[in-house]
Amino acid sequence: MRIAVLGAGVCGLTAAHRLTRAGHAVDVYERWPGLGGQAATLDVGDGHRLERYYHHLFTSDRHIARLYAELGMADAVEWRPSSVAFFARGRLRPFVTPVDLLRFGPLPPVSRVRMGAAVLGLQLLASDRSRFEGVTARAWIERAMGAAAWRELWGPLLRGKFGARADDIAMVWLWSKLRLRRSVKGAEAGRERLGYPRESWEGLLEALATSVRGGGRVLLDRPAARVERAGTGLRVLPAASGAFHSGHDPRRFPPVGEGEVYDRVLATVPTDVFAQLLEPGLAAEVGVPYLRQAQSIEYFAALCLLLELDRRFSPYYWTNVADPALPFVGLIEHTNLVPPERYGGRRFLYVANYLEHGHELLELDAGRLLERYTPGLQAVNPAFDPGWVQRSWRHAEPAAQPIVTVGYAQRIPPLCTPARGLLLANTTQVYPEDRGTNYAVRLGEQAAWVLKGV
Repeated sequence: MRIAVLGAGVCGLTAAHRLTRAGHAVDVYERWPGLGGQAATLDVGDGHRLERYYHHLFTSDRHIARLYAELGMADAVEWRPSSVAFFARGRLRPFVTPVDLLRFGPLPPVSRVRMGAAVLGLQLLASDRSRFEGVTARAWIERAMGAAAWRELWGPLLRGKFGARADDIAMVWLWSKLRLRRSVKGAEAGRERLGYPRESWEGLLEALATSVRGGGRVLLDRPAARVERAGTGLRVLPAASGAFHSGHDPRRFPPVGEGEVYDRVLATVPTDVFAQLLEPGLAAEVGVPYLRQAQSIEYFAALCLLLELDRRFSPYYWTNVADPALPFVGLIEHTNLVPPERYGGRRFLYVANYLEHGHELLELDAGRLLERYTPGLQAVNPAFDPGWVQRSWRHAEPAAQPIVTVGYAQRIPPLCTPARGLLLANTTQVYPEDRGTNYAVRLGEQAAWVLKGV
């Protein structure tokens, strides 16, 4: 078969790799001039690359580990001890070991014990996700851990991630975080280890693209502008180079040429982009019920400010911000996981945010964003001065975080649309796990398997 994959993120490249290995001719269309989607890297100078948005692997991430091994890159990932903190009630508090929980001052002693027991119970005993699909995280936490646990810890964290929708988030989302991704055993029970590729994610992305080029093409800076029915196949009409400057909406991309016809098309783009790609006749084939179901899932945007600093900001790799007065939700100091010597002594800090569409912070460039963030950074580290910042990069992703509310499982669109030969695979279908490179690999493999049988 001749197959088009729309999007060169991890999901799209994995699917294209699998399909190429199965003997199909595959073309990958990508809006951006580089590979990776939300795992894309950028050149930070001196021959070094970092991800636009922070990424790491958990020891439980088996799908991507198998892919690395298959590509002859089993030793590409280094595993290092993680360090975690919470900023709450004006203080940076370590949260690395179970003992740190017992010392967590914002919670009364009884609440600390209750929370520890509840988390342990989730990790060891709660294997049936259905128990957590029909209840909100707030209701479950207040019942199992106590009101203080929600008020002082989980409530501020979920409000930072989901804003006004925090009270609506289904417990299954948090269950997947605590049980599937962060459950560690044996020697790691006391301190988690995280993985990061020695040469950034670019090595994996390039290996996948090389595989695809063995039986097809990877067309960067070449987005799909429209998809339409062409006899029994599907025609992809591409846009001109540079169309990414016009944003994400393909309706702003004038088609170039007559396009090419494929037997199958796999779209790995966000749901709203998928709907905007469809020519009216094809949209009618997909049908209102499918599109309505797919578009019923909301996204929050990710806003990430990457700072190069001339010194260490904190002792921790990952700091969760549980203080609603601060204008960001997380601090990820990459060079507290990967030594700064890897980057010639340079240090890098991500300032992470998740925001509803239309939020004023999404309109700010890197300089103005740093100005807004500086008082918050100084709250975490009073010594911080903007003069520490050597360079900065600002990235935003409109369709970053699906809002997993009660009943989410019933709203997930199937991979196969009602239109013959047209499939959709994106982060809304990664469930019950949260988005991430490991589950993007799994989704890409699922999509390839379905495509071969369609």
